Amino acid sequence: MIALPADPTRNGSPPPPVETPGGDPLEYISVSRLKSFLSCRLRFHFEKVLAITKPVSPALHFGRAIHAALQHFNKARWRGGDASDTAVIAAFTESFAHPEPGHTVEWTDANEPAELRAKGETLLRAFLAAGVHSLDEKPMGVEVAVEAHHPDLALPLFGVLDLVKSDRRVVDYKTCAATPDPALELWLHETQVTAYALLVEHATEAPSTGTDLAFLVKTKTPKIIVHPVAPPTQVQRDRFARLVEVYANGVANEAYYPSPGQHCAWCAYRTECAAWKGAA
Repeated sequence: MIALPADPTRNGSPPPPVETPGGDPLEYISVSRLKSFLSCRLRFHFEKVLAITKPVSPALHFGRAIHAALQHFNKARWRGGDASDTAVIAAFTESFAHPEPGHTVEWTDANEPAELRAKGETLLRAFLAAGVHSLDEKPMGVEVAVEAHHPDLALPLFGVLDLVKSDRRVVDYKTCAATPDPALELWLHETQVTAYALLVEHATEAPSTGTDLAFLVKTKTPKIIVHPVAPPTQVQRDRFARLVEVYANGVANEAYYPSPGQHCAWCAYRTECAAWKGAA
């Protein structure tokens, strides 16, 4: 397991924060907070600051259940537990049957849960058959919570790493409905992979070796695509630091305003946005 500088057993430091909606938005920066803020500051205010809960979409609920299954698989490899197909799918089924506390799933029809559950089982079997991870390779860390105080960042950086391989490469799992375009995905996830590199460098006290974006594509015939991403360049690191600075200044000044665009079509906070009177 990774030895964390923020581990309470080392130097008396407090444990990393647990990311939940609400609380002080300047306590730390995370990829989730940063992406929400950059996409629409007013939505960020509703979602992350005021913590207004909304029903969970079926796609998000499905992704969380897949994540729970992959977490079980990796922890089993790490601890010598049951990494069989049966155990992994059981972890998916358990998570799928129980949404996170305080959340309800907004199903489109009565058949959708059964259809998505069957699709998840098929997708996981495809992932396990693809041999993305060897059962003999012991991970360095699974679901690692890290808080890093980086001198170039305006705020502490917090994140949870899905998987850190024995060579220090971070693996991040993503479910999607269509085959991803590697060039586009690299651009879309640059902020995330840069943050992960900074976190793993802090946790291991060694240079980043890069990130693997593992896509589980829920097409009729499932696809498993692993896209390797090189460690971030200095330009990418500088760009990330600038975005964190923009976030810190905007939140400190409570500069919350809407950013109308196509994303409004699927935003759960349209009612709150329509009632906005020009001030947070």
